[in-house]
Amino acid sequence: MDQQQWQDYLSSQGAQWIDGAAEFDTGTSTDLQLIDLSPMGAISIVGPDSQKFLQGQLTCDLVNLPDEHLTLGSHCNPKGRMISAFHALKIDQSEFVLFLPRDLTAIALAALKKYSVFFKAELTDISDQQHWFGLVGRDAGPACSQLLNLSNSTESDLVPGQLRTFDHNGHRALAVCVSERNVVVQLPTEQAPDLWQKLTAGPAVAGSYNKWQQQLIESGLPQVHHATSESFIPQMLNLHLLGGVSFKKGCYTGQEVVARMQYLGAAKRRMYRATIDGKSLPQPGDEIFIPGGSSSIGNLVQACRSGEDIEVLAVLTKSKVADGEPLQLKDGRVLELQELPYDADADPLT
Repeated sequence: MDQQQWQDYLSSQGAQWIDGAAEFDTGTSTDLQLIDLSPMGAISIVGPDSQKFLQGQLTCDLVNLPDEHLTLGSHCNPKGRMISAFHALKIDQSEFVLFLPRDLTAIALAALKKYSVFFKAELTDISDQQHWFGLVGRDAGPACSQLLNLSNSTESDLVPGQLRTFDHNGHRALAVCVSERNVVVQLPTEQAPDLWQKLTAGPAVAGSYNKWQQQLIESGLPQVHHATSESFIPQMLNLHLLGGVSFKKGCYTGQEVVARMQYLGAAKRRMYRATIDGKSLPQPGDEIFIPGGSSSIGNLVQACRSGEDIEVLAVLTKSKVADGEPLQLKDGRVLELQELPYDADADPLT
């Protein structure tokens, strides 16, 4: 099944497609939503040297990450700028999956392959071979465990940070608990319609990709896209506060810059959450200014609709935020800052 066939299938189930994302009218039943994650993609890393190779490239610590667990992480260039950011799924020491926006997979794969030639590890873009769903709602881990029969006498319900393999019609699939309210399911693309039908026949209702984006933004979880690749250092996206940067694991590409910024407290920008009025949806990388200013003081990370407003994550100059001056997009819309669910000024080294 190719992407067009999948879109045709979901259209028959009531989906409206907007910029490659499926949108559904969920009505008032929103407790547990099944969301098509077509805008997301993945890179598979398989082979006996997979962990050794990735440990020397990524900001996260994979050696101390248990099997069947996941972590946020990023891959930087030698200047410490993030080429890509992702959830790194560790199935075991010889198999990993990097889950990231589809528009970034080709860039991320090419960058990693530059360093993989001396390792026994095969890197593959599996975005078209594997499909991804999101389950969003209260107690998503236990709900997913029940729907997919993941729990038994020896294994409990999925908890945040854990993944589990399971069988679907004789094919291996993955269930990945990103947070208490978010679970991701991966399975072969040709099996996607069958599982979609099975899950929506139960307590889950078809939900919109915008809902998934909203969950990420409200949780302060950033995404890097094609337009923002190599724009940010990990601390600018608060990745060091979200478990995506290890300051103890040793060397990796860009490590010197990332470590120096942390130990010297030199980060002048960080990520904030905000709302703007609900006109056109801004795009990743859009510049942010102060009124009358000609120089950018920040950039948009991602945005989604939320009722009549738009919710965003944006990297802003900390001193400009502290000054209390209005912050606005190029079209004049003003950012109203909101709280993040974690202390964005915390020091992970203490």
